[in-house]
Amino acid sequence: MSSKRVIFITLNILCPIFLGFLFLFLGGGEVSNITIFLVSFVSVVFSILSISLLRKRKFLFSKLLLVSNLLLVILLLGYLILKKYELLSVFSSVASFKAFILNSGHKGIIIYILIQLLQVVFLPVPASIIALAGALIYGPFWGSVFCTIGVLLGSFTSYLLGKVFGFRLVSWVVGKDNATKYSAIINNKGMLFLPIAFLLPMFPDDILCWIAGITTMKFSYYSLVVLLTRPIGVVCMCYFGGGYIIPFSGWGLCVWGFLAVLILAVVILTYKYQTKMEEWILSKFNKKKKRR
Repeated sequence: MSSKRVIFITLNILCPIFLGFLFLFLGGGEVSNITIFLVSFVSVVFSILSISLLRKRKFLFSKLLLVSNLLLVILLLGYLILKKYELLSVFSSVASFKAFILNSGHKGIIIYILIQLLQVVFLPVPASIIALAGALIYGPFWGSVFCTIGVLLGSFTSYLLGKVFGFRLVSWVVGKDNATKYSAIINNKGMLFLPIAFLLPMFPDDILCWIAGITTMKFSYYSLVVLLTRPIGVVCMCYFGGGYIIPFSGWGLCVWGFLAVLILAVVILTYKYQTKMEEWILSKFNKKKKRR
């Protein structure tokens, strides 16, 4: 059985299970028993039909059912969270997000990681707000740890969704122009481009996770790049963004100005000499293989 088929079947099985957990932990008092039964029944039926159609090689209808099931889970999750925790104004500032997490008690860490995961996949919320809030709530070290867990889980989720559902879903989520543009770059120069894009702040990291799933890039290499690069960005946001290392006043303003110029120079040089840099790195790897 191919890896795509395994992922597809696993997602179909997880949808009704995840719905059950949502109703159990978030649905108390917010949703009627009739609604719970109907939504759960529809989800189970969608999963059974999707798997059955997959075995009959009716891939289009099978994918449509799975996408519908996933949308059902996502919409329900969003509704329950907004309803139960009154999140409409939570993301308006770092202070309001911090207050929300602190008021969540012992569940705050899990909620924080889940929100960071959702932010990477599809929430239109600036990552800096969530990272800075984590640093303010838990301190820069633990804030970096919890934020990194959410970012990694979200990065893997986006890649797998892109791999399973292909270009149509990815172009709908990130835009057709972005999907076309960056998929071509990753296919041609992905070994060098993706880690650089994850390390530099001006590239759309979360969008690239989706797009990487529709390219020829293997999950093993993608995972390695994500594990090595994305935590660096999180740590920088938590430590530097919070002013723990370089303050936003006095001498710190001069340092920040220098760093801005340095980053801009790196971006320009990367775009100009990317092909030569990639060829040089590949030549070094080829020499090592010949020696062996």
